[in-house]
Amino acid sequence: MNKNIEHYVFHKENFLDEKFCENSINELDKCDWEKHDWYSPRTDSKNSPSGDNEPEYIRNDLNKVVKINEFIIQNLHSVILEYIENYKFDWFAGWEGYSAMKFIRYFPGQTMQNHCDHIHHMFDGERKGIPTLSIIGILNDDFGGGELIMFEDKKIDTKKGDLIIFPSNFLYPHKIAPVTEGVRYSYVSWVW
Repeated sequence: MNKNIEHYVFHKENFLDEKFCENSINELDKCDWEKHDWYSPRTDSKNSPSGDNEPEYIRNDLNKVVKINEFIIQNLHSVILEYIENYKFDWFAGWEGYSAMKFIRYFPGQTMQNHCDHIHHMFDGERKGIPTLSIIGILNDDFGGGELIMFEDKKIDTKKGDLIIFPSNFLYPHKIAPVTEGVRYSYVSWVW
C-alpha cells in the first residue's frame, strides 16, 4: 500500500465526451438553481460561509435532468471499478451504491470553501452507510479561476469531461478557487 495520500486521487480524463458536456450545460441552464448551503451537525442548521460567493446547485429540479444523471451513473460504475482495481484494494471490493449527481454552477467570484466530504444528507434511514469515495466531474473548461485545490495547495488540472475520485474523509480536504471569468459547471456524487 502506498502511504502517500495524494496517490489515491484518481484522475480519469475524458470520462464524458465534449458533445455530452455541452448538451448537458444547455439542459442544466434551463433548470432552477439555488444558492449552495452547508449543514452543520454541531448546530443542526444550514449556513453559507462564503455568503453571496457560494455557488448555485440544482436541488428541486432534478427531474428535468434525469437523462443526464442516468447517463453519468450508468458509466460511473466502470470507473469506480477501475479506481479500486488500479490500487489493488483486496480489502475493499465493493460498495452499496452512489448518490445521484449534484450539479453545481459557479459565476465569477463564487467559490467552494475548503472542506472534507463527511456527507450525511443522503442517509435518510432507508439508505445506510457512510460515504467512502467522492466524485467530482467537470462539464466545461472555458472559465478562468475555479481550480480544484486539494491538500490546501495542490492544484488538480482538469479539462472538460474529466472525473476525479478520492476518499471521502478528513485526510482529503478540497476546495474550488474563486472563478474569475466565465461560468464553471461541475457535478459531484458520493459512493457508499
